[in-house]
Amino acid sequence: MTTASGFYSIVYPTPEQEAAQSRPDLRDVFHDLFLEAIFSATYGGFAPREKPSLYVIDHADDEAPYRAEVLAVLQVLFGTPLHDLSLVQYRQAALRDLQQAPLLKGMRAFQRSMQDLRAALRRDRQAGYAAEGQRWFVDAALIYGHALEALHLALVGAGLQSQALQSLRDHVAALLASPAHIARITEAQSLIDAMAQIRYAVRIDSTTVTVLQDPQQPDYSATIAETFARFRQGEVKDYRVQFTPASRLNHVEGQILDRVALLHPEVFGRLAQFRREQEGFADARIERLDRELAWYLSWIEYTQRFERAGLPMCFPALTLEQGRIDAREAYDLALARQCLDAQKPVVCNDMALLGEERMMVVTGPNHGGKTTLARTFGQLHHIASLGLTVAARSASLLLPDQMFTHFERVEEISNQRGKLQDDLVRMHRILAAATPRSLVLMNEIFSSTTPGDALWLARRIMARLSAIGAACVLVTFLDELSTFDAHTVSMVGTVDAQDPTIRTFKVVRRAADGKSYALALAKKFGVTRQQLLERITA
Repeated sequence: MTTASGFYSIVYPTPEQEAAQSRPDLRDVFHDLFLEAIFSATYGGFAPREKPSLYVIDHADDEAPYRAEVLAVLQVLFGTPLHDLSLVQYRQAALRDLQQAPLLKGMRAFQRSMQDLRAALRRDRQAGYAAEGQRWFVDAALIYGHALEALHLALVGAGLQSQALQSLRDHVAALLASPAHIARITEAQSLIDAMAQIRYAVRIDSTTVTVLQDPQQPDYSATIAETFARFRQGEVKDYRVQFTPASRLNHVEGQILDRVALLHPEVFGRLAQFRREQEGFADARIERLDRELAWYLSWIEYTQRFERAGLPMCFPALTLEQGRIDAREAYDLALARQCLDAQKPVVCNDMALLGEERMMVVTGPNHGGKTTLARTFGQLHHIASLGLTVAARSASLLLPDQMFTHFERVEEISNQRGKLQDDLVRMHRILAAATPRSLVLMNEIFSSTTPGDALWLARRIMARLSAIGAACVLVTFLDELSTFDAHTVSMVGTVDAQDPTIRTFKVVRRAADGKSYALALAKKFGVTRQQLLERITA
């Protein structure tokens, strides 16, 4: 249900569009493209924490239920690619707005305020005495009010371009102006002021504690401090007990509070009434905003590390038509993170399928970046379909209806199939489901059979995929596949011109030249036919 402001969510414009989404089974895709490693690094802060000891009370773990909720939201959002171009653009526009430094700062402050709100409500629930919990509840109402005011200021001060955040701004303004909110904040502040005026006396006689009305006597502590001030020599230790927000009332303090409430029934009656009437005061969309913000902000924080290292991130242009895929200076996010950790350079590559091109065949030396290119291609398209920035200088990408991966698998004894049969079964499922808007990524298929059989099978599969019209990337050791048909593009992993044993990890568009690479290696190690003949003659 939406309000008059029309705001529903910062990731979906309407509940109907959210309900229309379904989460596909992407376990193979996530495994093959290292997406799980990327997203786990993004939302790792929300993963369950291991308790340090059975005998240690971990107060920080009070947020465990919230972290579990956020983790579930993030996993669903990262695992549900969009197929509606307008939804992708809705999220891209929201992310652009959130990247503004002042607004980003304001949103992080809002999240901290919501954390304070949850803490106050948690103390209300956990309080051992009614009045204690009710007082925490009043704090929670004021924290919520201040959070909304600060959020509204941050939104009003930003040059918002997105429908999502403009609608949010209007929604927050409507909440702040609502009679219910104004009455709640007014009464909460009035209660705080009224309780601050309460005075009472405590008489302690051995084990008996008596709570009395304020005797209207002067505060002798101030008089004593003033009298002895002239004898003070420097700072002295303060022996007064310090109370922290996490402190709970012990049984003596709680019973004193109960008796103070009996002495001031009007104020504490209002306190109890406020607690009853304002139950569940927080707006459901604002609570949802807190969780969905974690998705955007965690991605911003994750990608900032790459940008600080000089690596590009961009908002991709997406299309529903084949023949417009073009990514410049793209890189594998999972590998880039490892390279940055190891202080190694990150190699970027260009890739494109333009016009009538549909099949990209990648050949070259082993461990030369071929599989990384295929992973990068897949990562770009999945992350772009979420409405997020991608790892490239610029990118025009397809918004696919499905993505399929067929990477090499370790033979599984449990399925009672040989490796070749298993490859064929998996490939059959892909061919049966693929459409002209699909992406198919294949890595070293049929490596368990002979080169001749692998070539025959691969050509049959490429013919089927060509007929379907899906965009494909095929990593292979079979150079003959690079010239399969007019829709096929050849990409080759390169080596150092002076030393062919050194991989550059650059993959370029050119004709396959596996034999020339082998000849260069043979020359380096002195085993060409001519070199061998010369050595034999000598």
